[in-house]
Amino acid sequence: MPFSYSGFVEKMRVAASSQTPTISVREELVSTLASEELQKSGLPEQHEDEILLFEDDTVSIWSCRFNPEFVMPPHEHKMEVHIGVVSGQEKNIMFEQNNGVLKHVKTEIVGPGEILSIGADALHAVTAIGDTHSHALHVYLGPLTKVKRDLYDWITGSAVDFTMENFEDMKRSPKELPAF
Repeated sequence: MPFSYSGFVEKMRVAASSQTPTISVREELVSTLASEELQKSGLPEQHEDEILLFEDDTVSIWSCRFNPEFVMPPHEHKMEVHIGVVSGQEKNIMFEQNNGVLKHVKTEIVGPGEILSIGADALHAVTAIGDTHSHALHVYLGPLTKVKRDLYDWITGSAVDFTMENFEDMKRSPKELPAF
């Protein structure tokens, strides 16, 4: 039986509403990434880079594909997120913002079968590395589309409203940025 988003969503909804959502979501992601059905079929092909699979007040579940030709701008989620990479490599560039200045803290490379958990106060930029897109399942412990979030200017570090227009304007080529 091939992997299905509907089955994955149901597992994540149960895990996110458990008494230990962080542990339960991570356990389900580990199980999903190791599953024979996902190993054989992979994720369904998608034409958009980000697809919202499900959202309620407890959880937001996304299928995310990142292009190595663009780095998504520094942004926050204001909620915990668990990222399970299915294919390619996802590069998460972690920052701190202090008095209007962005400071690079570390870079996390997440490959197929690996999970990265990011706390509610984290600030990061994302891209794929290598010659291919990365493709991952992102599980946020809250209603991501209903939360007011910020993007952070690459140069000034100042916060701007997270709108799709700002997001697109602030994407950069990796060649335009320092090596993180």
